Formats: sequence, structure tokens, C-alpha cells
Amino acid sequence: MKKILLFSFLMVLTGIAWAQTRTIEGTVTSSTDGTTLPGVSVLVKGTQNGTITDIDGKYQLTVPSTGGVLVFSFVGMTSTEIAIGNQSTIDAQLADDVTQLNEVVVTALNVEREKKTLGYATQEVTSDNLRVARETNLNEALAGKVSGVQVISGSGAKFGEAAVRIRGVRGFGSSSPLYVVDGIPTADPATINMDNVQSINVLKGANASALYGSRARDGVILITMKKAKAGRMNIDFNNTTTFENVSVMPKYQNEYGGGYSQEFQTFTFNPATDDPALSGLNGALIPEFYADESWGPRMDGRQVAQWDAFTPGTDTYGQTRPWSPNPDNVKNFFNTGVALNNSLSVSKAGEGYNITATLSNVNRTGVLPNTKQEKTFLNLNATVDLAKNLTLTTLANYNRTNVFGNMTEGYQGGSIGQNFNQWFQRQLDMDLLKKYYQMPDGRYTSWNINSARNPRPLYWNSPYTEQYGNIAENTKDTYSGKFGLTYELIDGLSVSANLSRYFTSYFSDGRTASGTLNLDSYGQSKYQEKEDNYEFLAQYNKVTENFSVSALIGGNIRMEEYTSNSISTAGGLSVPNLYNISASINRPNASNYFSQRQVNSIFAQASFGWKEIVFVDGSIRRDYDSVLPETSNAFTYPAVSASFIFSELLPNTNVLSFGKLRAGYAEVGGELNPYQLDPAFSLGTPYNGNPTMTYPNSLIDPNLRASTTGALEGGIELAFLQGRIRTDFSYYYYDNTNEILSTEVPSTTGISSYTINAGKTFTRGWDATIGGTPIQTSNFNWDVNLNIARSRNVIEEIYPGIDAIQLANGFLGDRVSGGWGSISARAKVGEDWGTIIGEKFQRDEAGNILIDEDGYPMTEQNQVLGTLLPDYTGGIFNRVSYKGFELSFTIDWQIGGKIQSITNMFNAYSGLGEMTVGDNDRGTPMRDPVSEGGGLRFDGVFADGTENNVYLEASEYFKSQFGLHEAWIYDASYVKLREIRLGYSLPQSLLQRTNFVRTASFAVVANNPWLIKTNVPGLDPSQVSGDTRNSRNNGAWVDSGQLPATRSIGFDIRLGF
Repeated sequence: MKKILLFSFLMVLTGIAWAQTRTIEGTVTSSTDGTTLPGVSVLVKGTQNGTITDIDGKYQLTVPSTGGVLVFSFVGMTSTEIAIGNQSTIDAQLADDVTQLNEVVVTALNVEREKKTLGYATQEVTSDNLRVARETNLNEALAGKVSGVQVISGSGAKFGEAAVRIRGVRGFGSSSPLYVVDGIPTADPATINMDNVQSINVLKGANASALYGSRARDGVILITMKKAKAGRMNIDFNNTTTFENVSVMPKYQNEYGGGYSQEFQTFTFNPATDDPALSGLNGALIPEFYADESWGPRMDGRQVAQWDAFTPGTDTYGQTRPWSPNPDNVKNFFNTGVALNNSLSVSKAGEGYNITATLSNVNRTGVLPNTKQEKTFLNLNATVDLAKNLTLTTLANYNRTNVFGNMTEGYQGGSIGQNFNQWFQRQLDMDLLKKYYQMPDGRYTSWNINSARNPRPLYWNSPYTEQYGNIAENTKDTYSGKFGLTYELIDGLSVSANLSRYFTSYFSDGRTASGTLNLDSYGQSKYQEKEDNYEFLAQYNKVTENFSVSALIGGNIRMEEYTSNSISTAGGLSVPNLYNISASINRPNASNYFSQRQVNSIFAQASFGWKEIVFVDGSIRRDYDSVLPETSNAFTYPAVSASFIFSELLPNTNVLSFGKLRAGYAEVGGELNPYQLDPAFSLGTPYNGNPTMTYPNSLIDPNLRASTTGALEGGIELAFLQGRIRTDFSYYYYDNTNEILSTEVPSTTGISSYTINAGKTFTRGWDATIGGTPIQTSNFNWDVNLNIARSRNVIEEIYPGIDAIQLANGFLGDRVSGGWGSISARAKVGEDWGTIIGEKFQRDEAGNILIDEDGYPMTEQNQVLGTLLPDYTGGIFNRVSYKGFELSFTIDWQIGGKIQSITNMFNAYSGLGEMTVGDNDRGTPMRDPVSEGGGLRFDGVFADGTENNVYLEASEYFKSQFGLHEAWIYDASYVKLREIRLGYSLPQSLLQRTNFVRTASFAVVANNPWLIKTNVPGLDPSQVSGDTRNSRNNGAWVDSGQLPATRSIGFDIRLGF
């Protein structure tokens, strides 16, 4: 009986206990991308009762029936508390903890380190901040987001690429950083798939980049590609569709048409020679057809026989049309470009493996007629544990970029920028030009005809001929990959071997159409470049209670190879419209080039830490370069830095969360080009049909060495309110020596130049960042990052007897002599790098322009007009989110620097610009004759101090300023809204009902939507003419008829499964 009673009592107690507990289950995901999170701690608040999520982010936990609160926490993410209530399923989302202080970043040689241990400046930008408006160009995506980084854009009208300067310039040459993608050096950032980028870390100073040796002088940009997160397989799809239009254009006048004078001519029909269809035009007014300017008659609607009246085949042949303005003729030439950007990514990670594959396609039609660009990316990133302690890493990246159409800009033939802004007319009807640019019989037409009886082009083709007749196409294939093995010998000690290759193949062809202004032609060019890297690395890491040590030692063999070939027809085409080299009338022009180099390197680095307070770093690299003689081909690049986390010694406070001082010194270098020390024969102009060869008449110092930069840097990092507010300030001083210069030599020596090591410059400056998360609640979040920087490069010395060298030419033109004067950027002892020299107004002591007796301003040659480098650069990034809504935008700015605007100069010279019409200071139309009260006068004084009262004809007033450089030098400062995103993400509570949609968001996005402030009329100074990254880097100060800036707006859809 007692046993029965005891059993019954235990059963009752068990029932009571069962009734007091129940089971809760759920899934924990990331609020960023909806991926499941394994290893998340799930704990009943105030108890030790808890569990962790499994590999699929799922958990199951027995909790009291009375409820309570579940606390979800995970390293690097903000904790979340959810009341249990009567729920049986509780799903949670965790957000990235933007206030965490133990940030891990990727450093040189792809080594991950805690940022607080570094004694040098780096700045990381994550994928979310890079893809605000789905920018496809990596450099453009950095604009306004990294202190000390200046982004110089190209026009969107030509699918322009951007250039980057990190902390100004070094020495006398151009500045372009090294790009490294997951350990693979990459020559062209435009071939990087932005959809596959996880983060970018900018190594600003020499200490950060010294382990890259001779290629580290201008800084390093490290790109880390996406890797799968543990859990179920994720599929992500992203579509962005945008519509692009021209955004900034010069303002044109709409009062006067084409011509050199305001008088029409009269057509006299000659029945003996003229087409009878023209008989109705006898006595008709005709313009000066040979004129390509707009100083002609007022556009008052009079009937005039224009170019189409004398072009057989047009509907208006033999007819007059009103002489009237076409205010939007230039604007109407440009299309609305459409860009379709689609990406599909599949990723999966589990025990012992991690794989991510991405396929992306960007298809753009340009704002210029008959232009398009297509980019295709394929990326594969996989890591597999082959055995215990042995890991295989493979990377494979492919990009094909095809560009079709004419996108020529600058002062050269076929340039649309030149046509519209320098030599065009305001009465021209774009509809007619487009309709009749080519006749059914193949003839090309032009508005700029020779005469009424000779309708062939005189100076200019129709702009549509340039776009549909004189076309070009290029295709670039880029492959990069890495194969690596890592073996962990013992705990903390590992060795790795990596083989990587970067290979590019480029092909282009172009034609000048038969029957157009210039001789018909066809040409092809191609090049291939390859870089192989063989790298071995041993790493050791050890942490004890008071000390930490990390070290690495390794070696690298870099092998480069470059080949190029080009060929083009000469003397025209033997068969019109046969665009083939075999159609060349004369012997084709051909050239080829080949180069090789090998650099062998050894390197080592060590870091020591004491009590998480003091860290000391040292590194050394030695390069052996095949370009140089064996006796002088070795270079050593040392670096040392230290950081002191003084906040560890201060009492705990809620105000100052983190404080660090850092300082370091390093040496880095530049590289010589292959065969720079060994000049080779080159093909010359054929003589009597026989090939010739020439040898350079320059002399090179046989002991020539690569340039060297010694860099000293210090900084401070502070974090307040548990990391909610952060600041970072750096000051640096670079000593640049052994520059490679080509000096002029008297012709009596028999040589033209002598290349030597010479020169010394210093670069100094600072960059600062302040940002954080001022507001963070369960529903509302505000992240902000503000940066500003200043950099100067001053010339200390050049060479005995030489105190200045020319860096780059601007547009030539001298109004005084009628010849070709010059404006240039120079490096002169005691001056800033890039000081602009040209013709300047003479002024009296009061600053008044001095005027000569004929009413023209007096000028001085070779005067300082400013510098091309800005005084300050900066930007601000904001992201505000409320529940599922998000608003993100970037503003960047530049203060100072100068730009020469050839567009504005020619707009004035040719009478196109709005500034060439209106009333003068006497209330009379400025284009009226001076004798009738018209004309303009220069604001200035005569030598005796009296005010200038001499009026010039309007055309003479503006033409007289051609080549007067100061008149067309502008302050390059600007403020610009670079990108903006307004979006909404569907809540997880809704998506989980579908059982297959992980994330879903929709956004409206815009790139370059608003140029807030500029001092350059009709131009965006952040976009400067140039065909390559390096040319814009070295000479980003001349607008020479560049294509207009563009803006795009569209929508972005992101789905995760």
C-alpha cells in the first residue's frame, strides 16, 4: 500500500511539473540579409536556462509556463529581448552591432587583424554602404565615404570610369593605388563585380601598405569578396533598372543663328549649271554656309534657304524654312539611357566547406545615340577542408566588358563635346540632322556644307554621322583566379602556398566611314597582359594573459608579361565601305610591343601586444626587380609602428569608451617601366616603300633606381558612449626622393634628353573622420559618417640648374601673337605640385585690370593661376531606418583647386553661349554695332587710372579672350549629392509565412541626382576630361570639350530565398 501511495504521489508531482513548463522553438536570422544565424545564445532572462541555435539557425528550449523573457545574443550583433507570453514559436532577428569596438579588418597580404592593434590608418567600407544606389564602378562607390580619398569621375555619357587619389600625390608623376582582390593584384577596378564585394579596406599610409613593397607608394585598396554564412543554402536575386539623362549642360543663346556676320547672302540661280529644282530659290536668303560659329543674323523667323535646301534627297530640297531658334537642339540629341543590372548569387556553408557563386549582367544603352555597354561577371569563391588542418581555397573571377559606339570627347575630330560646345549653330534642327545624316544612296550629309553648290562637309560632319557612321567597338576579357592551400602545423602556426593569375585580353576596332569629312579608314588594336604570383606564407599567433604575438614570414615571385599589336589602313580604302585591313590603299601602319618583368620578394612582419594596451609592429620587405641591373636591382622597404590604447588605463566611464594613439614610419617605393633602362629600336616612317627603324636619341643614367618615399604618420582614435560616436584623425608627412626625370640637353650633344634620378618633394596633410550611431532603438536607427581631408605636395629641389619641370599641358591658344601660346601645370621649387601657369590680366595696385589704348586688357605670360589639387576634400554618408523603411544618401565635396574650361571659352568665342547675348551697360543689345550703342567694354582702367570707355564689337570682345587663360580658370569647388536610396523591406513576420522567401525589399535609387553647388558654368567639376584613370590623375584640371554629366534614377528589387 505504501508503495502504491508513493507512486501515486510521484505521478502527481510529475504532472504538476509538466504543467509548469513548455517548449518554445524558433529561428534566428540576420536583419541585414535574412540569413540564418548558427551559434546564437538563447537564454531565459535571469536564469541559467538556455541553448544555442543549430547550423540552420533553429533552436528549441523548455521554458516556464509562466512565461518570461528570451534574450538572443551573438558576437558582433546587438542583443534582442522578446517576451515569451503565450507564444510557442518565437523567431528573432539580430542586427549588426555598429558600436562594437573589437572590429576586425583585412590588412596587407590578406591577413585579418583587430583594428585596435594597428599602428596605422585604414578605413573600411562595407557592402551595404557601397551599394546604396547599386553603383557598378568600385571607385565611384567610394566617393565621399573615405577620408583622404579623392574620386575624379568620368562622364556617364561615355560610361566613364573614375580615378582615385589617396592622400594627394607623390613626387612628380601620376598617382594610382594598387587594387588587391582577395589577395590577387588587379589592374583594373572596373572589372570587379560590385555585387560580389563584401567590404573594401583602404590602406592609406605607407605603414599599412609597406608589405606590398614597390607597388605600395600610392596606397592600397583591399577588396574582400563575399563568402557564404553557415546555415541553409541562400539564393539572392537583385534587379536594378535605371534611366539616365544629361544633367548639367552649358546655357546657350537663342537669339542669333549661324554665321560670321549678321548679314545674309543671296542665292542667284544659274540655269546653265544649277539643278532646276533650285530655281524657286532664286533671290532667296542664304546663310554663310562655310561658317561654323553663331555670330550670324538674328533668328527672327525670316524664310531662309538652309543647308537642307541644297542637299538632294531631303524633303525640303529647294525650299526655304523659317530662320528660328531650336532652344533644345543640343539636349534633344541625347537619349534617355537605360541600364538593366541583374545579379544572381548562390551560397552555402557547412562543416568543412564554404562556397559562393555569383552571376551578374549589366546592360546599358547610353545617352549618346548608338552607344551601349554590356558587362558580364562570373565569380566563384570556395573553401574546403581537405583533411584535418588542411584547407583548400579557390577563387575564380571572369568579366567581359563590351562597349560599342563613338564616345569621343575633347578638342579633336569626331568629338560630340567639341561639336556642340565649340563649333555649332543655334538654328539647327536635330530632327532634320538625324533624318538626313545619310541618304539612301549612301551619301553622308552635314549642316556645315562648303557652299550652296557643294553640299559636302567643310569642317564638320553631322553629329549623327559621328555616331552612326564613324563607329568603334572594344571588348575586354579579364580572368583572375587563385589556388591556395593552408596547413595548420600546430595550434597557432600555419603555412600556406598560393598561386594567382590576373589575365586581360583587349580587342578594339574602329572606322572612319567612306564619304564623310575625313579620309575613310579602318584599324584594329589588341593587347594582352598577364600577372602571375607565387606566394608562400607562414603565420604564427599566440595570446596569453598579458602578451600577444603574431608574426609572418614569406616570399613572392611576381611575373608580368605584356603584348600589344595595332594595325590600320593608310591612304584610304581601295573599296569604299570595305572596312578591312586588306582594303588599305597604301601599306598599312602596324606596330607591336612586348615586355616582361620578374620581381622576387621576401618579407616578414611581427606584432607584439602587452595587456591589450600597447602594440608594436615591424615589417620588412626586399624586392629584386629584373628591370634593373643585377648590381642595383634590390630594394628594402622597412616599416615600424606602435599603438597605445590609453583608455585601458582610465577609470571605466560611460563617456570615453575607447582611446588610442598611434604612430609609425615606413619606406615604400615606385617602379620603373620594363626596358626603361634599355631603349630599343622602333619602326619609323617607310622610305621608298622600305621599312625604317629609329633609335631613341636620349641618354639614360645606367644607375637609375626606383623612386622612394619615406613616410611618417601619427593619429588618434576615440570612441564615446560605448562606441556610439567615433573619431579618427591622422597626420602624415611623406618625403619623396629619387624621382625619375627626363631633362633637356643642348642639341650640340647629339641627344635630346637625359633621364636621371633627381628631385625631392614632400607631401603633408591630415584626414579626419567622425561618425557613429547617434540614435539606435528597436525601431529607429541613424548611422552617419563625416570625413574631411587636406593634402599638399611641395617641391623642395629638382636638379642643379633646373628649378621647374612641366607636368601637363592645358589647352593652347595665345590671343596676343595669334599663334599658339601655352598653359601648363608645373612642378617648381618652392611651389605646390600642379601649379598652373598661363596668361593673366595685368592689374594695378588696387587690383583693377589694366586696359591698353585700344580697349583690350593688358596681360602677362607665365603667371601663376592657381593649383590643380584641391585644398580640402570630404563627404558625409547617412543611413536612417525606421522599422522596414530606409533612407541612405552620400554627399561629397571639394574646396579649392582650379579647372580650365575650354567649353566656356569656345562657347564665348563661337557665339554659342548665353553670355554672348543680352544688353550691355548702356541698355543696348550687345551684338548691335558699337556705332549704334552696342558692343562691350572690359571692366578696367587705363594706365593713368581713368576708367576704360572703349567699346568693342561683341564678337571681338569675346574672341579677344581666346587663350587669355585667366578668363577661363574657375574655382573647382563643388558640393554634390552622389547617391540616394529610399526603400522598404518586408517584415520577417510576413515573409516567414511563405516558407521560402528570406528577404524582400524595394527601393527608389538615384546616382548623381543633384549638383548642389558649383562655380563652373554648365559643368560638373567632379567629372573631368580624360580617357584613362592615370591621365585624369595627372591632369584632372582641363575641361576640353568634355561630354556632359549625367544623372540616373530608377528602382531596385532585392529578393532572398
